[in-house]
Amino acid sequence: MSAESRYQIVTNELANACLRIQWRDGHCSEFHPIWLRHQCECSDCGTPLNAVRALRIYHIPADISIASIEHQHGCIRIVWSNDHHRSEYSARWLRDHCYSLRERQARKHRPILWDHNIGDNPPAFDFAAAEGDPSCRLEMLEAVADYGFCKIVNSPGDLEQAERLISLVGARRQTHFGFYQLSKKPSINNVGDIKHELVPHCDETYRTSTIGITVFQVIRPAKVGGDSTLMDGFEAVRRLRDTDPDGFDLLTRLPVFAQRLDTDYLHLDMPRLYQCRLPVIRLDEDGDVVGVRINERQISLLDVAPELIEPTYSALRNLMKIVYEPDLLIQFPLKKGEGLLFNNQRVLHGRTAFETETPGRSVLTNSVDLEDFYSNLRMLTSKLKPDQPPTTYTQGLVT
Repeated sequence: MSAESRYQIVTNELANACLRIQWRDGHCSEFHPIWLRHQCECSDCGTPLNAVRALRIYHIPADISIASIEHQHGCIRIVWSNDHHRSEYSARWLRDHCYSLRERQARKHRPILWDHNIGDNPPAFDFAAAEGDPSCRLEMLEAVADYGFCKIVNSPGDLEQAERLISLVGARRQTHFGFYQLSKKPSINNVGDIKHELVPHCDETYRTSTIGITVFQVIRPAKVGGDSTLMDGFEAVRRLRDTDPDGFDLLTRLPVFAQRLDTDYLHLDMPRLYQCRLPVIRLDEDGDVVGVRINERQISLLDVAPELIEPTYSALRNLMKIVYEPDLLIQFPLKKGEGLLFNNQRVLHGRTAFETETPGRSVLTNSVDLEDFYSNLRMLTSKLKPDQPPTTYTQGLVT
């Protein structure tokens, strides 16, 4: 059966006061009257796409009902009983927004989990190709959505042109760190500036709105060491769920306190003190993992009921044992002009130790908010793959 059959209406009727549509591919959809009335985007009602709407939810009667249905030229036209308002919906729009369990699950993006084996053939993209070819750029963004990361090669590798790679992902996020260059500094205020090994972690777990996509670019690599490391946080918590389901459940519900005092980036002559209380693992309404905030260095006072102190530490201990397993880790000896894009709310990152040198190792790290990343992904998909059904992407740690 052709792909277009999913958009071909065989029959339409009123059933239990709902619009029931039988599609040629065998699927059956039912739409509630109040849902359909609220989704009307005629010139009188307006559209949520620009937020210019005259229709108000309280304008719709609780007992709204359909007076008549007409199917013509791939559209369903409805006349409403209360005010005889007319609404029109294309067959494609109705099928793409069917809210049956089957269709909602089909729309849902499914991340591809991985372990150390992906290191043999990681998703990698040439900077010039992604910058010059929208289809290659889309493939790059899709890889980050699927795997949580990708490697970048042949980028300019200098500060003056660093914005070019960032812009391929989205608008650069402004935080108190700004345009941050990790390098050896006289006074260490960021653990990334030290030369010792960094174990896998998520950045800025002390923020309620934490980093989304990290854009990491190598300006000058270390001569010895300094390799980047990544591991899949979603795979780590999947293993925790299998081996310690009670601990997994605790870490999805209990807020774990993270904080950061920053004396280098002042505001009105005052240091910044960030604090955040959120669970380590975020689930969506279906119980699927959509975000993690794992950084052992930033875990502060556990503020939970006394009887939960030991179970919570047990859950954290079991999780960190998994996170530090070599079986999950991949390692990149990145060169000048190479870099990484990764989802900080999924993929944990670190690096190996490196030697003190002059001039020393220098890398640049910036970030793009998840919503901006997904905006670019959606817009490129709609432009280059207009016939592809819509995909529902995770909102990450956002509640």
